[in-house]
Amino acid sequence: RCDKVTNEKTIYKIKTIKLSTTKYTYNGKTKKPSITVKDSKGKTISSKYYTISGTRSSKSVGKHTMTIKFKDKYSGSVKLSFTINPAKSSVKKLTAAKKSLKVSLNKGSGAKGYEIEYSTSKSFKSSKKKTTTKTSYTIKSLKAKKTYYVRVRSYKTVSGKKYYSSWSSAKSKKTK
Repeated sequence: RCDKVTNEKTIYKIKTIKLSTTKYTYNGKTKKPSITVKDSKGKTISSKYYTISGTRSSKSVGKHTMTIKFKDKYSGSVKLSFTINPAKSSVKKLTAAKKSLKVSLNKGSGAKGYEIEYSTSKSFKSSKKKTTTKTSYTIKSLKAKKTYYVRVRSYKTVSGKKYYSSWSSAKSKKTK
């Protein structure tokens, strides 16, 4: 009696798949994170065992997704994403007026708008926020002769979702 012998491929398991970076700041240059794939034994898998489709590199603000599909002795597919946020903007100048502050901003590249946060607390507790698309904004209805702390961040809306830069350092000014 002879048993039938089949020559099946052994399928190995993937342990980790990582992008070198998942968050970037817009600077007008193309971002292309490197991909590291390791098997269940911790060995790095060669790129000949997978294909990448979707957005592998980009220079525009937003979330970019790629699909990694395994082949030969590996199987399955995984989606990975990286985000490009607008560049940080800053408070150029604060001008005090009666119960108001005029905020002048430095532009953040890749941004379409700005979120201004202000508070009487250095830690921005009980803060309020205003949004604008201009680089100059007057915050009204403030308390007279009070010190306010102001900071700003850039944003851009892509497909209905807002992508923000990090907050700028705070500047303070006393109202008249």
